[in-house]
Amino acid sequence: MEDKPYRARRLKWIRRPDSAVGQLAQALRDARQATGLTQNQAAEKMRVSSSTVQRAEAGEKPPEKYVVKGYVDHLSLTAALAEQLWAAASRPAGRQRRTLTPAPAADLVKSRQDLSDVLRRAREENEDKPPSMAEMERRANAAYRRDKEHFSILSRSAANRIYNRRQLPTSVRQLNSYLHACRVPERQFRELVTAYLKVKATEHEEAVARKRAAKEDRERWSGWEGQQRAEAVMRAAGLEPVEPSPRSPSAPWSVRCCRCGQVSRVRLTRVVRDRAGCPLCGQDGGLVRSRRSTAMAQERPDRFDRST
Repeated sequence: MEDKPYRARRLKWIRRPDSAVGQLAQALRDARQATGLTQNQAAEKMRVSSSTVQRAEAGEKPPEKYVVKGYVDHLSLTAALAEQLWAAASRPAGRQRRTLTPAPAADLVKSRQDLSDVLRRAREENEDKPPSMAEMERRANAAYRRDKEHFSILSRSAANRIYNRRQLPTSVRQLNSYLHACRVPERQFRELVTAYLKVKATEHEEAVARKRAAKEDRERWSGWEGQQRAEAVMRAAGLEPVEPSPRSPSAPWSVRCCRCGQVSRVRLTRVVRDRAGCPLCGQDGGLVRSRRSTAMAQERPDRFDRST
């Protein structure tokens, strides 16, 4: 009986050919096939098991370095290419898949969130591995001792809060310290400082506007005329106030229903917007509106309708 000629087994496809491990596996296959050897023959020549060669060329995980060295010593794989591919394939998976925080360019920063994203990314993109908070503290404090005019002390807790977007730097000097600790080039400091000052100015203007609006609201509703109009609206809805009106039309106000006699707490804005009455007996405030209060509402609705 004649022996059948040996037929090499067909290799499986590499599942992730674009990955670093897949590229190394393909290079090992090409080196072996260039010499015309099967996996078993290559294993005998390198003095390793055939399963070791199969795993190395499967592309599932990086092989041991001595296996790659066997391809260099006994097959046609070049040493420089082998070293480069093995170093990339043996790198920890977490570092290969590390992604950067999406952030706008410094000149496109418009809000606190945008600036926080930029500062978070600054720590991620300037080194292969982001520095620890202790290392950032050491770098920033060294810069502060060298130049106290442009840098300030940066604790590791403050650096952690800035990186995790819980706060912005408290000053331009602290911003410089954070950027220096992230190894951001000093030529980029100016545009980041400009973005920081723009965000701070916007927040200051918004805070001033809120404070002014709150003051005007208190002055409007704390005066005698505001109280008189608010009480007239309540009485027109069938509700008799049992306490002075609060300073804000959206604050709860204790009133007694003229129909059921029960005391409840309602908001003036709800009475005006929904034309509601007693929340306990369901009285419709619009049905008992007096002529005087109706005329007052038509004359100056902005004096008591603060819901719009």
